[in-house]
Amino acid sequence: MKLQWVLVALASASMSAATDHNNLDKERPLRFEDAYSIAFGSIEWQSGLRLDTFNSARPTYNLRSELQWGFAKNKDLSVGFEPSYGARGSALSNGPIEISYFEGLRREIDNSPAVGYRVEVSLPGQSGQRGIKTHLRGVLTKTATQYSKLHLNLDYNNDSSPGVNEKANSFGAILAYSVPVGYPRSFTQTLLAEVGIEESKLVGSGPTGWIGVGMRRQLSVSGVLDIGIQSDLFSGSGNGNARSPFRFNIGYSLNF
Repeated sequence: MKLQWVLVALASASMSAATDHNNLDKERPLRFEDAYSIAFGSIEWQSGLRLDTFNSARPTYNLRSELQWGFAKNKDLSVGFEPSYGARGSALSNGPIEISYFEGLRREIDNSPAVGYRVEVSLPGQSGQRGIKTHLRGVLTKTATQYSKLHLNLDYNNDSSPGVNEKANSFGAILAYSVPVGYPRSFTQTLLAEVGIEESKLVGSGPTGWIGVGMRRQLSVSGVLDIGIQSDLFSGSGNGNARSPFRFNIGYSLNF
């Protein structure tokens, strides 16, 4: 009996250090996230490719990479960058450097949802880029059925140096759903869906709304593949060129 408990403890310790397909992070593969940090002591490398298509502009390719560290219980830090190609005359842009802090304030208890928040600062990554962009996000996660969950993300964005006809502040919200597939007989993939809305950064332009579906699949103890598709449902006047009828994400997360 003692040997059985030792084996269970070892297995639990091993899985606690693994990448979890049911732990949902921003942009992996949709825009929302859940209210839980990565495991304490865990280091995770997340990388992915995003393709954005536009109504009246060239498609853009973004390579997003992020190193995430669970430095304390319910807290993690991350550093990321997102070079892009095609945004302006097929030019390659280094994109900003993103420094992010996440904290889970409370786990789900009875009818009270889990609560967390994220603070993210984007610094210029090359000459010509200006200003510091700050992103604040509040996160709620609540069990919907025995296995599925609902997620609410509320966003505030600030640009310290907005351009001409650009707003310094904007807001957004995302309502999302996640459910593991095959559970309890198997537990290797999670399906995701979201609907969101965000204010335009252009003065006098209306908001943009979108929907998205995605999947995270456990390929190994330490590796998770994610795939997502999003589409803008509407975009305000003056912001038509920024409307993306099709956005495709594919990525991989590795724990070490």
